[in-house]
Amino acid sequence: MKRTYLAMVLIIITILAACVRAHGEYSTYLETPLYSDCAVLVCLDNDEVIFSKNINKQTKPASLTKVITASVILSECTDFSEEFTLPESCITELEGTGSSLSGLKPGETLTIYDWLCCLLIPSANDAATALAYWSTGSDRQAFVDKMNALAEELGCTNSHFVNVHGLDDEDQYVSCADMVKFFENAMKYPEFVQIASQISYTLPETDMHRERTIKTTNFTMMPGYKDYYCKYEVAGKTGTTSGAGRCLVSKASNNGYNYIAVCMNSVMEDIDNDYVDENGAFVDTKQMYDWAFSNLRLVPIASSAQVVSEVPVKYGKGVDSVVLCPAENSYGLMPKGEDESSLLIEPIKDTVPGLIKAPVSKGDKICKGRVYYAGDPIAEIDLVASADIKRSFLSFFGTTLEDIFASAVFKALVVVIAFTLFLLFAARYAARKKKRRKSNYESLTYGDFTKNKRR
Repeated sequence: MKRTYLAMVLIIITILAACVRAHGEYSTYLETPLYSDCAVLVCLDNDEVIFSKNINKQTKPASLTKVITASVILSECTDFSEEFTLPESCITELEGTGSSLSGLKPGETLTIYDWLCCLLIPSANDAATALAYWSTGSDRQAFVDKMNALAEELGCTNSHFVNVHGLDDEDQYVSCADMVKFFENAMKYPEFVQIASQISYTLPETDMHRERTIKTTNFTMMPGYKDYYCKYEVAGKTGTTSGAGRCLVSKASNNGYNYIAVCMNSVMEDIDNDYVDENGAFVDTKQMYDWAFSNLRLVPIASSAQVVSEVPVKYGKGVDSVVLCPAENSYGLMPKGEDESSLLIEPIKDTVPGLIKAPVSKGDKICKGRVYYAGDPIAEIDLVASADIKRSFLSFFGTTLEDIFASAVFKALVVVIAFTLFLLFAARYAARKKKRRKSNYESLTYGDFTKNKRR
């Protein structure tokens, strides 16, 4: 059975190699290469990476930092209508930095919701310092510590923060993979979704300003920008500095499919030779979304009834191996029109045990498996026992005795016992020999001497 299975696997691999073109997370399907130095598109429905480029590279985040700043505030605020007055220090610390500002003046009062709108829509740095001040007062490091604590909580190992707004700093960096986690976490707050989905917001009148409208910096959500506009995008946040380049993190949804795209350290140049500079992060985001929604479909990639492999079983009653199958039905994304027969599941060698001991219950996790499409890995799954396997008492008893007799401990014990018996036998032999030697001499007493004299 093992030889037959191995032959079938080799045949399938040969056919796939001959008939199906390989790809790396669908990257070869894009019409133009990604302009961003770091980019990723992730399907939220099954956590599958569709496109990737330097996704774990630590790079400057610019104002994508504000997603983390907002997340800390959203986790702490219980009343978004609470008012907060802008301290002068929140403005003066940004002087000379070329920061984007909300235009508010020291002493001006807005609600926390208004401040979050200033933070996320026009990407105002003074809104970042104001919200941090609301949380921890003048102790800015305390707020930064909260940002880094959130990174640790989410498992973002390639991220570190030293400020709340995203101005370039060598010690402030984020990876694309981490940014997906940050944005997905932020999207769990209804207020974040509501704010990050708006292309404009009207700030209320204050004692220093009339009512006025602030506008988004994210042109991929604005229909007037046809080169960038993605009608499926539901929320996003931009970032731009000289060190970070052009950045964008966003979410898009359509027909039950949901994606997060991150583009970082992208260009601002004349990409299409029309004498107008284009934002590479916007172009990449639109291209990735458009291709994914037009070409991918969710299909079954693993069935719980599918035989994948087998593992030797010790002490099994009537069987010497257990058949492995996927733990559950799994789904993955494939290009429309592609044949699902191009899928292959193989055990991950490092996780496969040399053998397992009976009894085994159906559904017991044995190892991990990897699903391949056109030779490239697209998912990892659990492989489990497909049936119950009882323990054979005779096999267990016989094998146990065999193992005992073959063990080094048993062999050492035999040597010790043999040596002990040898010593006992030698001691007993020596005692008997000594006793015989003594019996060869007569024992003479004083009486014996006196008898001989009288004679």
